[in-house]
Amino acid sequence: MKSIKFDEGYKEYAINDDPSRVIRIRVADIGLLDRVKKASADMEKLFAKYKNAPDLDEMSAFDKEFRELLNTAFGSDICTPVFGNSSVMSLTSSGNYLFSEFMNAFLPVLEADIKAAVMTQKINAPEIRPEVKKYVDAPTVKPLAGLAKPYGEQLPDVSGLSEEQKKALLAQLLS
Repeated sequence: MKSIKFDEGYKEYAINDDPSRVIRIRVADIGLLDRVKKASADMEKLFAKYKNAPDLDEMSAFDKEFRELLNTAFGSDICTPVFGNSSVMSLTSSGNYLFSEFMNAFLPVLEADIKAAVMTQKINAPEIRPEVKKYVDAPTVKPLAGLAKPYGEQLPDVSGLSEEQKKALLAQLLS
């Protein structure tokens, strides 16, 4: 059987430096943020539902529902590598819930990687954005006289930048 290979946009994260515990997430998936926001709202409801759940059956139900929400948000089973067979409500040595420790560690890293993916997309694909394309396609465009005055008579010299650097600068300025 032939295999078709292409970049699917996955970012891999090893859990606690263990190469056998890896989660894969498409950080540039435009639906990811919406799914995470929905899961977050659903988790608030879940926390309220099981707020006073000393019963083992209720704790087990919380674990199952929490895992479903998290896996759905990220589009794959991330709970098995992260939590294994342990309940997400297990307490850590710091006294916090296991799911809380994971979320506190993972969300800032994920947020930074999503921002980096968005900036990379803007930089690497300026031809997709019409407001960038008109400037990139016309390298001989002269600045309007009115725009030059706020910066004095001397505009910054970008002639030493490569084409890629110029596109990246333009994407940053227009975003």
